[in-house]
Amino acid sequence: MRQSIQHRRGVVLTRSDLAPLGSKTQVTHALNVLMNNGELLRLSQGIYAKAKRMGNDVKAQGSLDVIIREAADKLGFQLRQKDLCFEKVNATQGEIIVVVDAPRVKCKLIINGKTICFRSYSCKSAIKNTVFKLAKTPPTKGVARYVVELARYYNVSYCFNAMDQWADAVTRLAGDEVVHDTVEDLLVALKRAGKITKQEVAMLSVNYLREQKQSV
Repeated sequence: MRQSIQHRRGVVLTRSDLAPLGSKTQVTHALNVLMNNGELLRLSQGIYAKAKRMGNDVKAQGSLDVIIREAADKLGFQLRQKDLCFEKVNATQGEIIVVVDAPRVKCKLIINGKTICFRSYSCKSAIKNTVFKLAKTPPTKGVARYVVELARYYNVSYCFNAMDQWADAVTRLAGDEVVHDTVEDLLVALKRAGKITKQEVAMLSVNYLREQKQSV
């Protein structure tokens, strides 16, 4: 099974992909062994990703964008947009909504600590975006919610790119732990999209961190 998985194209695979390789018990045992070895990561029931062990953690191979696309394809979902836009609806829980053109979809994946929620397209959610009001000055309260709504208003999402990968690698080489924050990632995405200035990023980031510290 290990050789079969290694030679498969892509990152995501399902239990049904591996079913022909043995009995139900044999496949279950092999999957458990591969997960314990850090060679596979369980994303959801019956859905797995090729993985590698990084210290004490096991991380899925490939970018978040690629894994989501492959998982959607395996599940038979058609993504609403060609260019993925991650609409974070709950910054404190780190949930990311991916809209698909399929009825009554409610499916969750856990990818490298991030919760990905596939949801059916709803006209109500599209109308809700128009209600958002831009603040004249960066808010000092409810900053996380404001940033999430701001990104939704501009239809902007954070996508991990080569520059981010390089920055994470430098951070690890310096002996520091790499920790991504959904709100700060959205601020980066908004700046890259030209929706907010460098000064606004700095002010929102300071206000967000100050608010987080006060809530502890």
